[in-house]
Amino acid sequence: LLGQAFNMIGVIMAKPVSALIGKKKTFMYAMFAASVLSVLFYYCTKENVVFVYILQAVISFCAGIIFPMLWSMYADTADYSEWKTGRRATGLVFSASSMSQKLGWTLGGSLTLWLLGFFGFQANVEQSPETINGIKYMLSYIPAIGALISGLFMLMYKLDEKTLKTIEIELDQRRKAEA
Repeated sequence: LLGQAFNMIGVIMAKPVSALIGKKKTFMYAMFAASVLSVLFYYCTKENVVFVYILQAVISFCAGIIFPMLWSMYADTADYSEWKTGRRATGLVFSASSMSQKLGWTLGGSLTLWLLGFFGFQANVEQSPETINGIKYMLSYIPAIGALISGLFMLMYKLDEKTLKTIEIELDQRRKAEA
């Protein structure tokens, strides 16, 4: 419940934060923050319940802030494609993104089960220290690596606010000339 509440707050804050610092930086900083915060999960013990809740809330906020950014950046990519090629490919961009998300969800669910098996998890029994350590990795370092990679990919993303404004103006001029 706490995570979902902070996730929704992140969604609400996406627009004002991205208006302030840009979509690229908003996405990148949220991913880097989620990466660092996820690592901290590894060092939590059962005595750190309040800290676990705080981490969950802030990481959920970071996740919430990137969801609208991602969809907005897909639209920006479609505009960029039209700007470069002269052909609108919105359907292709969004269908490819939808397919990749579904593939990611499938692989993510499978990876979870593979890792649980690898770490020796067995249902309805007390887990070994190695298994507990593996589960802690699954809650901390492994998602941190994914968030870090996602943030690093944003370093290569060329569509900053200045470029997007140029694209918007030029596409608007082309569309008016064609009409």
